Amino acid sequence: MTTWPRRPAADWLSVTEARRRVLALVRPLPSESASLDDALGRALAEPVFAGATLPPWDNSAMDGYAVRGEDITGASSRSPIELAVLGEARAGVPWEGELGTGQAVRIMTGGPLPEGADSVVRVEDTDGEARTGWVQVRSDRDRGRNRRPGGQDMRAGDHLLPAGHRLDAAAVAIASAAGRSAVSVHRRPSAGVLTSGDELRGPDTFEDVGAGRGIPDSNGPMLVAACRELGICAVPLGPVADRAEAVRTSLEEARHSELDLLVTVGGASMGGTDHFRDVLGAMGAEHDFWRVRMRPGSPFSAGTLPRAGRAVLPILGLPGNPASAFVTFHLFVRAALLRQAGHRHVDLPVVTALARSELRGGVKLTHFLRVSLEADEGGLFAMPTGPPGSGLVRGLAGADGLAIIPQGVERIPAGGSASVMLLRLPSAGDLARLAPRGPQGEL
Repeated sequence: MTTWPRRPAADWLSVTEARRRVLALVRPLPSESASLDDALGRALAEPVFAGATLPPWDNSAMDGYAVRGEDITGASSRSPIELAVLGEARAGVPWEGELGTGQAVRIMTGGPLPEGADSVVRVEDTDGEARTGWVQVRSDRDRGRNRRPGGQDMRAGDHLLPAGHRLDAAAVAIASAAGRSAVSVHRRPSAGVLTSGDELRGPDTFEDVGAGRGIPDSNGPMLVAACRELGICAVPLGPVADRAEAVRTSLEEARHSELDLLVTVGGASMGGTDHFRDVLGAMGAEHDFWRVRMRPGSPFSAGTLPRAGRAVLPILGLPGNPASAFVTFHLFVRAALLRQAGHRHVDLPVVTALARSELRGGVKLTHFLRVSLEADEGGLFAMPTGPPGSGLVRGLAGADGLAIIPQGVERIPAGGSASVMLLRLPSAGDLARLAPRGPQGEL
């Protein structure tokens, strides 16, 4: 890398190469111990191994009677077989002893199977001990059945969860079953979001927007929220005025903070009021690249800011148009933050959908179109959420994903296949909306 230049030559990297270089700027943060409550949503820094064999014993799959299968052969409602009931077993409370010929033990689901028993007869196939101490078995369909072997789930020492695995509810269940009350996880990253521009207005000065004296600062709140959706700590640092000294003050504060990643928005073009490059260069920042072959979001940049006695601060520069900032966050910033958080999987899932209407791209750039998704008997369909302009905000809320129109492809016709990068996983309501209509699609 070189010192941040005032007018850098456009690198025009492919999206794939730009992502590779962004991820090369970051690494997983150090680990810490966290209770399972605090670890939810975080990435394991160390694998989890089974602390015991589960189930610890052969046990019953239902309420009934533990018996020897050979003792109930031929049992039916017309020819019941009567067995002596010796006692009871339930989860955590075994019946001590060995089952002999013509004997049974009352057993509850999860109860340890007595020695000598190889079958559990369900209660419905008995008379429920109508005569005290004796049970009539009226079917032999459970011969050799309803027995869950010990160790079926896990054996002590088994590798259960790998490092980098995200702790969701299922993983918490596994860690709990392994005997863990706490796990080693990567520290949560802290990201700063620095927006810039004299024209930006917040809710307290929104009257300027109506009067034509400013534009809403939607980027700052959007990007802070996007970080927090990932479970990342996010700090709003702007907007900062279009003055070199104000930009320098904000960047110095970021450099001396505990931030793990700095996201700048706007202020990096060639205009006279765009000061980020000059100031970063004067501060000794290292420039990695500028410009990606994509739309929206082409003027994206990446580099690092040195910090005395500490690791460098990665800086990702996003374009100021809202749709551009939105797309570049999901393509680059999201992956960098998840890598810092220690997650194994940092890519958004991709599905194939059919274009409901024509999707336009371009020869020189890869296009990412905001689309909503619908499903019917014909398959999964993608349609634009509105005009493709990079300065537009309204269509973001309806975007289920980004349709990828590869470089060199001018258009995908209606009915053609398109890869769609999912921006969010469907909720229950979305699943109902995406489910195919008609009898086969009913939930």
